[in-house]
Amino acid sequence: MKILFVTLEESARQNLRSILTDIFFIHNSDNIHTFGFEDNNSNFKNVTNIKIKSIMGITNIIFNISYLFELRSKLNQIISKNNYTHVFFIDSFDFTKFYLNKFKSSKIKYCQIIGPSVFLWKKSKANYINNNLDHIFSIFKIESKYYAPEIYTYIGHPIFNNIFPNNNITNKISNIGIFLGSRFQEISKNINIVKNLLILLNNKSSFELYIFITKDFEDYIKKKLLGLSNIKYFLNDNDYYFNISKLDFAFACSGTVHLELSFSKIPHFIFYKANFFNYFIFKYFVRSKYLSLLNIFSNMFIVKEFIQDKFNASDLYDAFNQLNNDSNLLAKYRDDIKISLEKFNFSKLNTNLIIDYLKMSSLTKED
Repeated sequence: MKILFVTLEESARQNLRSILTDIFFIHNSDNIHTFGFEDNNSNFKNVTNIKIKSIMGITNIIFNISYLFELRSKLNQIISKNNYTHVFFIDSFDFTKFYLNKFKSSKIKYCQIIGPSVFLWKKSKANYINNNLDHIFSIFKIESKYYAPEIYTYIGHPIFNNIFPNNNITNKISNIGIFLGSRFQEISKNINIVKNLLILLNNKSSFELYIFITKDFEDYIKKKLLGLSNIKYFLNDNDYYFNISKLDFAFACSGTVHLELSFSKIPHFIFYKANFFNYFIFKYFVRSKYLSLLNIFSNMFIVKEFIQDKFNASDLYDAFNQLNNDSNLLAKYRDDIKISLEKFNFSKLNTNLIIDYLKMSSLTKED
């Protein structure tokens, strides 16, 4: 048995970190490689030989089409050279499909960890997985009805394993977290609006403001926010979830961080802004008027969303000020998030389910 885990996004890398902490993978680290997972503390060999870019939206795909073809080719060279028996794609399903349409081999078992949110998109993505992948490991129970039962396994949510819940709850906001996004195209769109929000927060009250950043964008963000006071920076490192737990409130670009904050019991607002074309495509294909998962699952606004033109410093600050000035309203907002989470029975990651699959599908008794 020889395994490759493919991660093309920061959220996928965070999820892989949770998976690879299991003793089974550590004991078999010589036969486990990663692609797109650069981590100095990792026991696993990273075989990436091309710089990984975060690609989001139709227009960004068009502008990076040559890169995507090169990435696919490089990945196939590595897979062919190392004779992997199992390839696990984590998230980024559209690239999984892009790769398999060209290079699928009958000698390899292909698996997807974290599916393409088929409860939002058209069912064709689930049909593709049913017909072309050996297994889908899902982090949402709601997806089970879309997949063939023999290839579907619910494994729980990797984030749950890392969370430090904020149990020291007060109805006063002092520490505020800011999450600008995990991709440059998100950060570059968000940063000027968020800068204006930070100015309002600094002018009106004495909050402690914490910007959460990755190493890739640290210099860019600090330069853009140069001159603002009361700001501290946290790198998304091993203390990431502990640092989140110390927050009283957060403003976050829509994405995985929404669940990270929800699991951590941190009240927060979600914001997002795409170019007109990408937003039009999104609204056409997605079967929901909501963006955050708690809202989608609840079919109502649990977490406030500020999308497109509504994403501006004034609207964000006014909505925040209502909560900040009314402790009862803040308590209800926090409780609504908690109740919504409990309703949908999120659970911790169970890596044994992945390990059981590997043992059952191994090619030798030793594996």
